[in-house]
Amino acid sequence: MINQKTQASTVRQLAAYLLDPSIETAHEVNIIDRIHEVFSELATVSGFDGEESWQHDIQASSGTAISVNEAARCLLDYRRTGQFFRGLHAAILEAKRLFPGETIKVLYAGCGPYAPFLTLIAPQFSPGEVLFSLIDINSGSLEKAALLVKEFELEAYLLDTFLADATLFQVPNAKDYHLLFTETMDTALEREPMVPILLNLLPQLRPDVLLVPRNVTVEGVFFSHEDLPNGTEILWELTTNIPGHSIGTVMDMAEALETYLALEEPDGIFHELQCELPAPEFRDFFALFTTVEIWDGIFLYKNESDITDLRVRNLTDLPPCDFINFEYLLGEDMELMFGVS
Repeated sequence: MINQKTQASTVRQLAAYLLDPSIETAHEVNIIDRIHEVFSELATVSGFDGEESWQHDIQASSGTAISVNEAARCLLDYRRTGQFFRGLHAAILEAKRLFPGETIKVLYAGCGPYAPFLTLIAPQFSPGEVLFSLIDINSGSLEKAALLVKEFELEAYLLDTFLADATLFQVPNAKDYHLLFTETMDTALEREPMVPILLNLLPQLRPDVLLVPRNVTVEGVFFSHEDLPNGTEILWELTTNIPGHSIGTVMDMAEALETYLALEEPDGIFHELQCELPAPEFRDFFALFTTVEIWDGIFLYKNESDITDLRVRNLTDLPPCDFINFEYLLGEDMELMFGVS
């Protein structure tokens, strides 16, 4: 076994390579695979085996917090890891510019067992520049994250750890934080609790807090059989650009957050929208395209990540209708629902 100081140095150097925005995909994959090897050895969590309790999701007050194993596997969502790493690093630099002379405090909600956006990013700065507080609902994840912090000798960067449901948690000294970071999302903002986490935490934090990711948008696109003569499989090819018949953005998280937080009596409907349907000959397939704006010029586009995977529905036997209606409810099952009228 390589000694821990050597492993920490190796991970720090590998992470520095990820800062290159033009890094080749194969190089990025190799780097993250190597980082995963070190993390899984030290934390004894690979994401593919281990204790029975590591296999189970946890129900938050709204939405589902993924299991220890699934959170560990998220590191191997290569483009996601690379883009969030570069985005958070850029956001910390921006925070240093906006708050000169202050130690930037990052509230990291949903850290998982590796807390990669502490363990990889913190060594790129000094402890006087940035501090992190970790929140996770899963005790197994928080324990492993704290272990990695210790093994990499990063204690000086760790302000606090909170075992809590981030959708309900009241943050001590909340106004002290300059940046809120969370990647607790799935495609089209389904299942995982990013939205309720933000609805809970943002009102507690300073008004000028920086948020990473900045926004998540979902576009609705209809396709005809003529658009997709061989079926929908081609939509999953990254190089394919089939325009289809877009009805535009059907959910903009940043706009919906602002609107919902301004309500005097929120009713649990985070977002709703009605759009006109295209002509009947274009109603054979419907897809949701998710885009994540992480920071300035740093995005995840459709199919680049598990969290921007497509949602495609084959539309058959639609009744006579003129509109498609969207609704995103806060509750146990998080999903952008749609129907026609």
